[in-house]
Amino acid sequence: MLFLALAFPVLAKEQPGKPETTPPDLEKITFIHYAKSAKNSKPVWDDTVDKFKFIAGGIRWADTMTYEVNPYGSYLNENEVIATLSESLETWDIETSFELFATPELDDSVSFNENRDYTNTVTWGSLGSGIIAVNQFWYNPALKIIVESDVVFSTGFTWSLAGESGKMDLQNIATHEFGHNGLSDLYMPPSTALTMYGYSGYGEIDKQTLGTGDWLGIQELYNE
Repeated sequence: MLFLALAFPVLAKEQPGKPETTPPDLEKITFIHYAKSAKNSKPVWDDTVDKFKFIAGGIRWADTMTYEVNPYGSYLNENEVIATLSESLETWDIETSFELFATPELDDSVSFNENRDYTNTVTWGSLGSGIIAVNQFWYNPALKIIVESDVVFSTGFTWSLAGESGKMDLQNIATHEFGHNGLSDLYMPPSTALTMYGYSGYGEIDKQTLGTGDWLGIQELYNE
């Protein structure tokens, strides 16, 4: 099991999924996705479990959003990265009543910034031991509207586009991270086969497709 101290200084004082106030009227939430061996997920449950959890009582995007992607550090083909991320986004998009996610755009100039920079980014960077990815975003608590999302994948893992053993599958992890645009992590054992389960392992591909609780949650949040 990988549960070592955070080595990312900005995140070291934050708790996964806990809001912290940021001026003037926004709040910031950071989710930290840890690696966990498959043996710790037993007993085995299937993806028909109907569990889901909203963030901060139900925050969401008001309109279509776009991610800017810098694949530097992934050691993957940049066009294949965009295609894979598009597939992950579409997995959620087909469950919503409007186009929640536009096609992600390649931008080698963007980088991860712990402060709000008014750009939704997907990047790779150095994170703490055992941390697969970090998702931080800002929202307006009065309006319950998300205004920015930034995802960073760890360069401490080797990434795969084909579910290879000993590597982290990009589509698997990305689909989970993009689900945070409204849905929170799940940790109870019955949720282990759902996309929003809060841990992942090497070679895992279960999160590429949504389970019952995942699509129920996103539909209730975004279908009007």
